[in-house]
Amino acid sequence: MPRTHFEQSGFFRFRLEPLSRTDEVATGLAARVHDPAWALTRQWQFGEFAGQDAGSPVLATVSGRSTPISAWRPAVPAGVQEVHPWVAYDPASGPLDTLVESEGATDPDEYTRVEGGAQFVRLLDEAGLSSALPQVLAVYRFDPMPSGPTGLVTLLAPRVPDAGRLAADLAGGALRVDGLAAVGARWLAWWRGIAPVDAPDTFDPHRFEHRADFSCGTRVFHAEEYLGDGLDWFSVDLDPGARSADPAPDRPFSREVVPATVRFGGIPADRFWEMEDAQVDFGAAEVSALDTGRLLVIAFGEVYGNDWFLFPLEVPVGSLTTLDGIVVTDSFGGTRTVKRAGDADAGWNLFTVTGADDGLLVLPSGQGAVGERLETVALARDELANLAWAIERSVTDSRGELVDRRERWLRNAPESPPSSGIGSYGVQTVVPDYWLPLVPQALTTASIRFVLVPLEQPGASSQTLGRLLRMDQWVHEEEVPREGAEVTRSPVLARWFDGSWHPWVRREKNPGGGESSSGLLFDIVRPSETWP
Repeated sequence: MPRTHFEQSGFFRFRLEPLSRTDEVATGLAARVHDPAWALTRQWQFGEFAGQDAGSPVLATVSGRSTPISAWRPAVPAGVQEVHPWVAYDPASGPLDTLVESEGATDPDEYTRVEGGAQFVRLLDEAGLSSALPQVLAVYRFDPMPSGPTGLVTLLAPRVPDAGRLAADLAGGALRVDGLAAVGARWLAWWRGIAPVDAPDTFDPHRFEHRADFSCGTRVFHAEEYLGDGLDWFSVDLDPGARSADPAPDRPFSREVVPATVRFGGIPADRFWEMEDAQVDFGAAEVSALDTGRLLVIAFGEVYGNDWFLFPLEVPVGSLTTLDGIVVTDSFGGTRTVKRAGDADAGWNLFTVTGADDGLLVLPSGQGAVGERLETVALARDELANLAWAIERSVTDSRGELVDRRERWLRNAPESPPSSGIGSYGVQTVVPDYWLPLVPQALTTASIRFVLVPLEQPGASSQTLGRLLRMDQWVHEEEVPREGAEVTRSPVLARWFDGSWHPWVRREKNPGGGESSSGLLFDIVRPSETWP
């Protein structure tokens, strides 16, 4: 049988805590009944017949302050003296992900220019000015498209104006077609809404991760290894030695709220011997002596389930909110000041940024809807070839078409040498051109880095076609672990709280699928017959 002891705390004078002597919890939670007299005795022992002057919370007064994030900047690696200047930021302007993850302003590709031209034609039709389209096409026509597979770009390019040329003239206020100023202004506002954000780039090509700093009052929060999967409070740490930007004024608040009891499925009844809902059976949980997680869940549900109260508190997005105090009024009119959990223990805290003593950081993040991948690069080790590889699996060409590098390689791969019947000798095997070798380069006797170099081979020289990789790029050795890594580019569209839309291209890093084999071999002899 479990041992029990009583504890006085909070609003309840007595609490019964089971302390199991075995590894299983079913016996202690069963609460078997032997006879009515025994049940009455147990009720008396549990104090259910005793009157207690234990009040319940009916009102709480919460006071504190919210410090907004006022600026951000790309962070520099350790040891670099030069720092980027702070860039002012207003949370009302849009999600911070748009600035931190964006690739920055780049020249639009043919697909985007065709899409913009189609939007201009649509606005002309809405304004009843379709008759001006031939004149617009005469001035802003696309250059002749090179021959190739028929696609959306090749079909629409002769029928719509070039959005790149339109945007350049409209931005300078010199549209070369009369009578279209109103349509041009509407179209230019739309074009700027879909164009990439012109912001400093936080992406580190040597680690395929983002590095950024955020100024919040007099504090600076630093994101050292942000993978591009959505900003949150756990993405940053406090940088005590950094100097913040000009802080924005704090927003103090004081509100009265009504606490409510925490309710969840399978919560114990208010009286120990009352029939309970059988949908959740904590006694059926399989636990061991070292299964701390499940034991904590069971202890919360069975012992402390009716000790928790909650109340809503809205805080501004993009701010660090700190509570100065919580004063609770109970049903008897008494007041109690609730201190922060773990106030006496600096090592105990929840939802607090590492390095900060208190406060809830709500980053202005809008993860949005993620579209089809534009580019995928895999980083993998090849133990047989004693190399690491950057495998460019798919890219997006200038016409917006997704190119599968493997499928393209199989169509254009060089033919194998014909069999002579007596075997053949080969200097090396042919590796697909989308497998780019990462050659180790010694920095010191104890550290190396990987350098991306072309692999010259007969009829199949390796080359990069996307934006994530470039020749002569180097990568830190620890960024290519044995499990590998996968780096992607994907379009994202998020809607902010004011209803505005914000598009950008996200670069994200995720774990890979393990080691790979390129089949690279040197100095080989091919047999004349297949091996049995």
